[in-house]
Amino acid sequence: MSAFPRLAREFTQGTLFCRVAGQTDQRGGLSLLLAIRGEVEMTCQRCLGGMRHAVQIERTLHLARNEAELERLDALPGSDAIPVGETLDLVELVEDEVLLSLPLAAMHAEGECPA
Repeated sequence: MSAFPRLAREFTQGTLFCRVAGQTDQRGGLSLLLAIRGEVEMTCQRCLGGMRHAVQIERTLHLARNEAELERLDALPGSDAIPVGETLDLVELVEDEVLLSLPLAAMHAEGECPA
């Protein structure tokens, strides 16, 4: 977690395992395969106690070199595309994906808060 400064503010503890692999298609299109797994401890909004949350993300993100390519890729069914310039910050990308996967308000299931 120490490698991800924005996530460190969300979790009290935890471990994430990340795998990022790049690939190209026959047309020269670029994409990243993201696999993020782990378990983190969040604060329950009901009891303010610790709550374990499993993270399991597997996505393919297409990399768009310009606005026209971004629009074309976004129009494809089931396609997720992001704009990319000369460089791409992988730490920020992984943080974004994990933050988007989190519940809006972390809570134990009804009746499961510790006494």
